[in-house]
Amino acid sequence: MAPLEEAPQAWPRWLASHQVAAAQRLIAILQRYGGALLADAVGLGKSYVALAVALALGEPFALVVPAVLVPQWRALLAQRGVAAPVITHEGMSVRTVRQSVSPSVRLFIVDEAHRFRNPDTNRYRALAKLVVGARVLLVTATPIHNRIADLCHLFRLFLRDHDLTALGVSSLRLAARAALDAETLGAVAARLIVARSRSRVQAAYAEGPLALTFPARAAGEIVRAGPLPDDVLGRVIAGVQRLEPPGDAAVLFRLVLLSQLASSPPAFRASLVRYEAFLDLARDAAADGRALTRHEFQRSFPRTAGEDLQLAFLPLLLAPGPMRADARDRDVVRGLRDLAEAAHDPKAEALERLLADRAGKTIVFVQPRVTVRYLLRRLRGRRVAAVIGDTGLFGDEPATRAEVLAAFAPRAQHAPPPARALETDILIATDLLSEGLNLQDATRVVHYDLPWSPARLAQRVGRVDRLGSPHTRVETVTFLPPPALEGALAVEQRLATKLVTQAAAGAAQLESVAGPEAARGRLDWCDRLQRLQSGVAAPSTGTVAAVAAQLSAVVLIVRIGSLVEALVVTDHHVRPDPGEATRLLEEAACARPVGLDRARLEQAVQRAAPLVRARLAALEDARWRASDRDRLGRRLIPWVLGAARRAAQRGDARQLSRLDALVSRLALGMTAGEELLLEQLLARRTPLSVRDVLAWHAGLPPLPEGGVAPRAELVVAVAIQPQRPA
Repeated sequence: MAPLEEAPQAWPRWLASHQVAAAQRLIAILQRYGGALLADAVGLGKSYVALAVALALGEPFALVVPAVLVPQWRALLAQRGVAAPVITHEGMSVRTVRQSVSPSVRLFIVDEAHRFRNPDTNRYRALAKLVVGARVLLVTATPIHNRIADLCHLFRLFLRDHDLTALGVSSLRLAARAALDAETLGAVAARLIVARSRSRVQAAYAEGPLALTFPARAAGEIVRAGPLPDDVLGRVIAGVQRLEPPGDAAVLFRLVLLSQLASSPPAFRASLVRYEAFLDLARDAAADGRALTRHEFQRSFPRTAGEDLQLAFLPLLLAPGPMRADARDRDVVRGLRDLAEAAHDPKAEALERLLADRAGKTIVFVQPRVTVRYLLRRLRGRRVAAVIGDTGLFGDEPATRAEVLAAFAPRAQHAPPPARALETDILIATDLLSEGLNLQDATRVVHYDLPWSPARLAQRVGRVDRLGSPHTRVETVTFLPPPALEGALAVEQRLATKLVTQAAAGAAQLESVAGPEAARGRLDWCDRLQRLQSGVAAPSTGTVAAVAAQLSAVVLIVRIGSLVEALVVTDHHVRPDPGEATRLLEEAACARPVGLDRARLEQAVQRAAPLVRARLAALEDARWRASDRDRLGRRLIPWVLGAARRAAQRGDARQLSRLDALVSRLALGMTAGEELLLEQLLARRTPLSVRDVLAWHAGLPPLPEGGVAPRAELVVAVAIQPQRPA
């Protein structure tokens, strides 16, 4: 709700008008909060916006991107004559990237930032420490994959835990544990995110130097087909449900087996082999009287079989103590393998018929790598290729991923037409290919396997449904399991539940198994407010106005501490609702001014006062939050205060001042990276000294000016008054 900071007057000619508006808002957010999230819908040119922001800020920047997107980003940098260091997500997963590698970097652009939604991963911890003291621009069309906590963890990369207290979120860390209500979440997220749907961009920025042309989306088509004949499939499902895996993850084990079964018979057989290997490991570990190690677990369930599932398994399967394996499971597994070997595959047959009947290039997305190779064999002779991780395949012939992509989508990849022998109409790929790549040569996406999150659906479709597609129409086909397998997996119900979560968080692109869902625009009020603000003179603090309308309401723009909140006061309620406030201000801008009813305004202020006082009290409480004493910083405070008393007794004013600032640091909350650096310090084997903690404090960015009690200030009040008869 705050006015925009001063922005560059001239933007690159290669930016469309909607991209200029995004860049302006992102710069204002970065300057105020130290970080921002660009979450426009897939295909709206987020990479161009991010680069324009970096150039406008004029500071050294670095890129943090998936390895698959490094060539694309390097090409964009070269095209614009810009140089910047590039760090890969994969590199951050296996080693710590130190700030000293690029000490002058003042901005990190993190593409496909949803990969950093889990604070328990190596890559999150590495990034959190790397960006301490720098600005962070996170870029992803799908910031929420599973739960609201995904968003909170991303915000903690650049926000201190208490920074949003004035907006009703007293602790981001605690908010990640318990879902926020939709109103508070939307109000907070919109301050930090630029997230416009395609329909919003087309409606608001139709005029501009660059045409906003997108292909039409056909209604999503659904194919129900199982990997085995119905009678065999029922027996296999019953067999899986008879398994009794050891440990506390029996339900997850069965879910993995059923999800692999839903993909293809070879994927199911491969998962049975891994399950048998796990039974052997559990038996041997039990004989030794020990628990399974992380390495043993990863041998049975590699990351390539599903990262989200492995993260869910890990804490359950590495519990202390041995696990007993049921010997009967081996007999069940052998029977399941025989059943899966003997039958034909109706699902693959349905795909073959679909591809035979449809013209146009098609991307077929699957989950297990085993299924990629299986379909590649079945579709041999149809000008088919595949991408598995970093490897490409033309039939049985290995190739680079870039060679396969250039053969399949030469136009989008800016490559010459391929040799006739390499022409490709069908591309089979895992979800690694669903992020960031331009593949507009294709006109169709087939969801052969369903992902764990609808965010993946949106990422997949975004490869073909993009700005500047050469096609007037693109389509999606979704393969769903037959009722018996669907009932066991509950996959559609899971996707629908997550879709509701994404909608509540203001996702700009929503994708269901039946095709695109209408984005509800929960976060676009900032975009509308920016356009509204650009057409009027900035009001002075304390400005009041009244307009005539049919309804009755008062909009109060209040600064609480350092942040601005919008309150809507009606005859029935008082609530913080910046989205509704923006709608009312839009109507007020076109309404007839009338004389202000001051008594009505005073009544509205009095009704809003308790809410404002509660927010001020929360700001005061945030400094010494008693309910959060489990944090490392809080536990250090008494120790530091003891050192401060000794410094006072010595009359060491300089040391006392430094220790006072350190206490403020520990009490006020930290970003995720600052906390991790403190944990790293405390984990050292050498005894901790005050000098060590002061050195940690000195290496962090300075705290905002404090010492003054937070206060509230009325910025603007607009009374919308019912018209009276003449």
